[in-house]
Amino acid sequence: MKTIAVLTDFSARAEHAAKYALHLAKKVKANILLYNTFLVPSDTPLAAQVAWPMVDYNEVKSDAEKTLKALVKKLEGELKEDHFPGTFLPAISYQCDEGSIANNITGLEENGDISLLVLATHGSDEISAFMFGNNCRQVIGAANTPVLIVPEKTPLSNIEKIAFATDITYTDVEYVKSLSKLAEKFGAEITITNVNPDNPLDSEHNAAVRLFMDDIGHDVDYQKITFKSVPGSNVKKGLEWLIENIKFDMLVMVHRKSTMFELLFRPSVTKKIAGRVDIPLLVYPYPAVSIPLI
Repeated sequence: MKTIAVLTDFSARAEHAAKYALHLAKKVKANILLYNTFLVPSDTPLAAQVAWPMVDYNEVKSDAEKTLKALVKKLEGELKEDHFPGTFLPAISYQCDEGSIANNITGLEENGDISLLVLATHGSDEISAFMFGNNCRQVIGAANTPVLIVPEKTPLSNIEKIAFATDITYTDVEYVKSLSKLAEKFGAEITITNVNPDNPLDSEHNAAVRLFMDDIGHDVDYQKITFKSVPGSNVKKGLEWLIENIKFDMLVMVHRKSTMFELLFRPSVTKKIAGRVDIPLLVYPYPAVSIPLI
């Protein structure tokens, strides 16, 4: 059984991300794992320089587990209230470990059932941390599993349109194939978007797009896939135009060291996304031995 791991710090934003994960889990028939990491003073960089009081590791872990149990109970209660007989009911479990979230990702992923990592964004009052905050970036950098970043105002509604931003790289066809499995559960349309400074497309780029879409048509068994050329004198302006002008319920990208992905985390682009505080961002890992199916 597939499992969606929700990385939680027990904040209201993280709880909303857990509810969104449950919303997905019911559709894709996956269970939920609530995952928390905790630090003791010896884990901090200044620990050796400060006279910290003795902290009982077991006590800290026990407190985290109690909070996780309470959250599981709350979510299970809400889940059962909305449950219809005959539909899938996700099981909710929990786990906590010592250390930072990013440093524990590899160990967490050793559970081969985990198909998606979910975490919340920082609050909109912390714009410098929104989307490109340390936790999000470190988790994306460490993960070999798709990561879904959920803003606190994302509605728990049906996903109708998904934007997949690509630089027309052939390996992205496999990611679209994976994404189509999620889209199919919601009956959602996937719009392949590419930023190109020449609009209309020049002949060379147009040929590359046709080849890419032909590969998708041949390799991806899903009909609701369209292409949209995004105007912009450069990738940065193109991403801003996409965010401001195209209505979609989820933005999807591949984490490779490309201009497009790095620009997404620049403050100017991030502020545009902050203006659309309901857009979840799904990030696929690259390279990957195999493309995980959500």
